[in-house]
Amino acid sequence: MAGSSQPSPASVTLQQTRQLTLKQLRDLIGDIYLQKKRHDEKAAESKQPRETMEQFMYTYLNQRYGLKQLIIEWAGAVINGIKKYSREDADVCLFGKVLRNEVDEEFRWVQQALRETVNGLVRTIVREKHAMKGEVELKYIIEEFSSDRVHMETWMWFKIIERMYNQEDI
Repeated sequence: MAGSSQPSPASVTLQQTRQLTLKQLRDLIGDIYLQKKRHDEKAAESKQPRETMEQFMYTYLNQRYGLKQLIIEWAGAVINGIKKYSREDADVCLFGKVLRNEVDEEFRWVQQALRETVNGLVRTIVREKHAMKGEVELKYIIEEFSSDRVHMETWMWFKIIERMYNQEDI
């Protein structure tokens, strides 16, 4: 970040003591996205350039905490959280890639649409497979799959892919 007084993620000491749970990190990421959207809208209105997510994260932390030491501590906590949870949480992984400018910010909308499509197909497939079950039982089974408490069997993934793509694409 040329001309910026904020430290870059690479320069933040990662031995900070603050540890975020996955929920805390996801909540923080959600708030950063929300505030960035508002910030980008204001920048567009005043014909100012958009900040990168990396730049904005420091703007966000500065507005929230103000003190340089707290900004560095929280930035370290975010970066450590991304390293810790990226393998288990797609949203955290994506935020890390956006933060490093490896993926466009708007890709999260593609990811969200894909998630909704897969969830809809899971509901449809579960209802077809368990057509004789009542609505309460179906809702429970669907929630199990949606919450990732149950790993989908291979056949179910094949069904999802078959329904998402044309036969010639598979």
